[in-house]
Amino acid sequence: MNDVPEHLRSRYGGPLIAPRTARILLIIGGAVFAAVVVAVGLRFADQPVRVETTSYSHVDDGHISVQFLVTKAPDTAVTCTVQALNEGRAQVGFVEVEIPASPDRQVSHTVTIATQGPAVSGEALGCTER
Repeated sequence: MNDVPEHLRSRYGGPLIAPRTARILLIIGGAVFAAVVVAVGLRFADQPVRVETTSYSHVDDGHISVQFLVTKAPDTAVTCTVQALNEGRAQVGFVEVEIPASPDRQVSHTVTIATQGPAVSGEALGCTER
């Protein structure tokens, strides 16, 4: 507290908290941040199957083709849910696709979905182990 000249201390006031208290709060904040990062990392690392939509293409007014990438443990069969959406983001098509076990960790798959109206996009919602 003696590091601040008296004329500045009288104009602006002294520190709000003591330097030692500030260091302790900074250490506690850093520990809490590290714990949150570890917890989030463990949560997402624990997912056995992940899916990512890579592309979709309009086939005709009644069909859309969706390509997606599945990341899974080798020799694991999965079931994936894929949907087609209209321009209002309403679901106009839906299909569950069974992907057989393979020795590969990542598998690319394409499915064509029959729709109840014009679809403007498609997406893979998720996959689960069978």
